[in-house]
Amino acid sequence: MSHVDDLLSKYKMKRDEVKNALAEKFKDEIATRAINSGSYAKHDAINIKYDLDICQPFKRNSFDKLEDMADAVFNYFNDEYEDDDLVKYKTRKQRVSTGITFVVDGEEIQMDVVPGRELIKGDYLETNRLNLYVRPKLLQEASSTQTNIQKHIDLIKCKSDERNVIRLLKIWKVNKSKDRVKSFLVELITIRAFDNCSDIPTGQWGKLKMVMEYIRDNIKTIRLEDPANSNNVVSDTMTDSEKNNFSFDMKLMLDQIEADANNLKVYFAVNDEFDTNDDEDKKAAALDIARSGVIQKPWCDC
Repeated sequence: MSHVDDLLSKYKMKRDEVKNALAEKFKDEIATRAINSGSYAKHDAINIKYDLDICQPFKRNSFDKLEDMADAVFNYFNDEYEDDDLVKYKTRKQRVSTGITFVVDGEEIQMDVVPGRELIKGDYLETNRLNLYVRPKLLQEASSTQTNIQKHIDLIKCKSDERNVIRLLKIWKVNKSKDRVKSFLVELITIRAFDNCSDIPTGQWGKLKMVMEYIRDNIKTIRLEDPANSNNVVSDTMTDSEKNNFSFDMKLMLDQIEADANNLKVYFAVNDEFDTNDDEDKKAAALDIARSGVIQKPWCDC
């Protein structure tokens, strides 16, 4: 087993321990065990950092208010949960989740625990719909939002070309600290680009270039809705100025890559610390991306 596989296995064990702890602590309140969410559930994760997020569904009558549900989960990890690998002082309240941090084999793992409550008593197993508590931020008041994690996962199921491009754009996003570009927005606009293209290019670089051009030309005006909740307009999470910057970033990258193909490695470099020693993996990756020069590793389903 390679170093990265061994590390990922330990991280997934840590995620399972958190799921078990939630099931025990809130055994009378939960609708089901916690489910995997985020990039690993969608199979579009990158090997720059590890984010093994989970969503914990609660019964409709488990808490009087969504805020009580969110606070109960935070208080549990902040005050009660015990784990030698847990970095206690880094437990934090986030917009819709509780963020917890572990250190495993010297590497930091971030995990977001998203609590959600059924919309109607007993309907989660049929609909997968949940209400989330959205904590206040600056001038924004507290609110709630409806979501469907399973629908988000299914959105890019069996879309391997789209997932490959999404991974690369996430690599750029993390390497260049583009925090205002949300991963979910990257997923939605990548899928839209593929859907709107009548002649999908061949080769990984051709597909990546097609999506980058689509972002450059459309991000300022496009409307991207959450497929699980049409009232959640994901494109509105960016200001006009941020959209202009996103468009300019794509134009600049395209121009510089056109001038020198080696710039692909500058914009889309993956952390070589987690290189694999598996020759077959390297060959499989090389066959897929040889024409683009992008450094990437194939990832197993999680």
